[in-house]
Amino acid sequence: MVDLVIKNCKIVYSSQIVEAGIAIENEKIVMVAKDPLLPKADTVIDAGRNYVFPGIIDAHAHIYDVKYLSHEDFKSGSIAAAAGGVTCFIEITLETPVVTPEQLKNKIKIGERNSIIDFSLHAGNMKEEHIKYVSEDVKIGVKSFKAFLSPPYRINIMTLQKMMAEIAKHKGIQFLHAEDGEIVEYLEEEIKKRELRKPVDYLASRPNVAEREAIARALRIVKDTNCHLHIAHVTTKEGVYLIEEAKKSRLPVTAETCPQYLLFTAKDLEKWGPYLKMFPVLKSEKDREVLWKALENGTIDIVATDHAPSPREEKEVGWENIWEAWGGIPGVETLLPLMLSEGVNKARISIFRLCEVLCEKPAKIYGLYPRKGVINVGSDADLVIVDLKKETILKADMLHYKCGWTPYEGMKIKGWPKTTIIRGKIVASEGEIFEKLGYGKFVPMQT
Repeated sequence: MVDLVIKNCKIVYSSQIVEAGIAIENEKIVMVAKDPLLPKADTVIDAGRNYVFPGIIDAHAHIYDVKYLSHEDFKSGSIAAAAGGVTCFIEITLETPVVTPEQLKNKIKIGERNSIIDFSLHAGNMKEEHIKYVSEDVKIGVKSFKAFLSPPYRINIMTLQKMMAEIAKHKGIQFLHAEDGEIVEYLEEEIKKRELRKPVDYLASRPNVAEREAIARALRIVKDTNCHLHIAHVTTKEGVYLIEEAKKSRLPVTAETCPQYLLFTAKDLEKWGPYLKMFPVLKSEKDREVLWKALENGTIDIVATDHAPSPREEKEVGWENIWEAWGGIPGVETLLPLMLSEGVNKARISIFRLCEVLCEKPAKIYGLYPRKGVINVGSDADLVIVDLKKETILKADMLHYKCGWTPYEGMKIKGWPKTTIIRGKIVASEGEIFEKLGYGKFVPMQT
């Protein structure tokens, strides 16, 4: 007798679909087998021949910052994540530094007290004085260190060189916001001098060349240090081409993009205005096309959300002055539905590739595999049952964010998570949340 059996599944791997069932005991998968071979269980779920994915991992989510609790916190963020099929997120602060061992341990305590899903952590936002903490942070299980080459948390290129050299010693990851600070600061100053304040004016402050130059400079440091560089939220065709060449040269480089850059372009600011203010900015239709192609062919490794919501009033001020508006959007709850609808159901990527970019590859990059990211015996029983045919009109009032809005309002979605299971427990089903706060555990990254 086991705790839970899920039968009648189409189990999704990165290379195949297996029609079988899953047996779970003590939070782990103990058997994947044809239904007649499964053991008896306390609870049996019939998946109804729907697809069953490993639990989705959002590898870039701003969930908790003590200065911005009105935006999101572990309670609201984890509930939203669970409702959307996300079973683990890798959390990163918005502004307040979380870089010392003490700061990281404190955040782990807060997360384990309030999150209903599992989580890991990035250290950030890194400055030169924080490099000395890298070795101790890795021992805690935090091996990813976020830094910016652009405002508002800009470091210079020599600091990045020192940082990556130290991170490489400990087999960590340099997680980089790649926009060139000199370009961004110069353009922002020039635009403000001309008193240009409309949403569209903001786009000119962070052009394609800013991402291109930052990635190029960081890749030169990779050659010197052999440090694993992970490039956050790639938005441009130029960035994609540089990453493609780096991978051909077998440099230790991985990259992500986000649903907003795959779905929106700069033209969408005409409708949404400050609600689509984000860092980096939205780009052209050509850039969007290149991102989808790069996601399909493996140049871009994963899709994450850069979830960073704010109350409406912090966006609305941007209609009058875009420079005063909050830069960021909510995304953790809609990550899987959007990628099912716009990716798989529109034949931009295969269902196998979706499993890779949302499950397997994030777990491998950040040292969570095979505990997370795959449906194998011995792995955590993190699963999401998906109805690939279900059609839904996205509305803010059906989501669980604190902010109460979504830039995907009114979008017709095909494909939806039915049931989310974390370590063998049903935490969400058909929009209802079942598990208690504090069920989530910190998952250390393995080097």
